[in-house]
Amino acid sequence: MDQLTAMRIFTRVVQTGSFSAVARELGVGQSTVSKRLAALEVKLGTRLLARTSRKLSLTEVGSDFYERCLQILMEVDEAEACAISMTGNPRGLLRVSVPVSFGQRHVIPHLPEFLRTYSNVTLDIKLIDHHADLVAEGIDVAIRIGILEDSSLLFRRLGDSPRFLVASKSYLDKWGRPLHPDQLKDHNCLVYSLLGTGNIWHFQSQGKNFTVQVRGTFRANNSDAVRQMALAGCGIMVLPKWMSQPHIQNGELEIILQEYAPQGFPIQAVYPTNRYVPSKVRSFVSFLQQAFARDPLLQSCSNDAVQYAR
Repeated sequence: MDQLTAMRIFTRVVQTGSFSAVARELGVGQSTVSKRLAALEVKLGTRLLARTSRKLSLTEVGSDFYERCLQILMEVDEAEACAISMTGNPRGLLRVSVPVSFGQRHVIPHLPEFLRTYSNVTLDIKLIDHHADLVAEGIDVAIRIGILEDSSLLFRRLGDSPRFLVASKSYLDKWGRPLHPDQLKDHNCLVYSLLGTGNIWHFQSQGKNFTVQVRGTFRANNSDAVRQMALAGCGIMVLPKWMSQPHIQNGELEIILQEYAPQGFPIQAVYPTNRYVPSKVRSFVSFLQQAFARDPLLQSCSNDAVQYAR
């Protein structure tokens, strides 16, 4: 039995808490994962995991072995990455997590060029709007828009996501145009529920901050769903420039309260803390950074008062 493979399987089972999840990652049957771990325990002459019908837990020996496996595998991966980086030829499977709407518009269109440039890299793209646990889900790099809540992650700035307060002409003609953020309390506001601030909207004008708790008849965990409701004249919403600009240009949506800029966000690539960053990750992040730099929709507006968290 390949000792390093067995150690990798063991550490992933601990991190995911699931034999089936690791089996899916490796593209093998669950029985294969179980047999590999059983063989490892036989080789070591001790139990590493305590198995019950509901969960897996480490034994005392398993806990110590897990920490040592992490260190050994990190050293192996680092040595491998250093050797590959010297050849200048990134390779291997690269798992990437990307927000659904943003990924479809601004990441997926660039991937054919990336794969032509780095033909030895295989991409596994996960389009998800929730923040994945990078370690537990085996993700190499995630693209995130907003304030980073996990300080243990490394990050690199890729671009900006200015935002506008928008509504359809039909809604504004019927309900009026607010002149100050406080007047949003009297309007039907559409909320993207996965945004950390929820129904608390933040604005800035001439160095002053304004915070408004809004309410409305619709909220969703997908920004495209909220956008469609705004286009249908159902209310006011805060929409990123990269999503709203086409609708503003063709007159479907209007920017309101232009002198009060909604809080904008940085677009960042994040990856787990380690002593090295694999060349496949560095190449992917640098590629997106260059691609986004050419996209005016992903740059801060000169007249926007946008703040970025660091």
